[in-house]
Amino acid sequence: MDKKYSPRVKRTREKILNSAVEIFSQKGFQASTIREIARLAGVNDLTVYRHFESKEKLFSEMFQRHTLLSEIGSLVVRGINDDFAHDTRSLIVAFLAIFKREMPIIRLLVTEAEKMSECKKYAAMFTENIIEQLTQFLRYYQQTNQIRSKVNCQAVATSLYSTLFVHIYSMALYGDVVVACDASSEESMIDGWIDLYVSGIVVEEYASV
Repeated sequence: MDKKYSPRVKRTREKILNSAVEIFSQKGFQASTIREIARLAGVNDLTVYRHFESKEKLFSEMFQRHTLLSEIGSLVVRGINDDFAHDTRSLIVAFLAIFKREMPIIRLLVTEAEKMSECKKYAAMFTENIIEQLTQFLRYYQQTNQIRSKVNCQAVATSLYSTLFVHIYSMALYGDVVVACDASSEESMIDGWIDLYVSGIVVEEYASV
């Protein structure tokens, strides 16, 4: 059960957690210091230790409290409007927007997952949960006969998630080189994904994208 904090304490904790994401994603866990996080949050070192006890506990709570996973899960549920092609496009666009906005936490996952068990565990849970959400999204349309009955929804969900994440992974690693792609280039890429993930699995009646 979450502890009850006063509004002032909640604000302080959020500032520290947000600053931790920025510093950890820029420098990695080992090279980051509590002093740097405290300075960015506008508090002193003692305040950080009073709230989180150690850098390790701060790192752990940072992942536990982050809303990226729950936000994406909610997005999948809200994204069902009984038009598979339209909903899939909307979902892809929204996923990319959220991933770009949350680039610091994505970059942290990419760089630290192999070094830290806490980060690896979160990355695995994050991936598993999103694929499950996408699988349920696809199964809904399979049940409404818009997707062919023999399609393996989990396999398609895994492939779609991998495609999106590789794109974001490239942005996290190469930054400006990938970001330099203009909006029309990304739109063209999304068209290609839609052709692959929609046209390839829908029944003929719904095949027009």
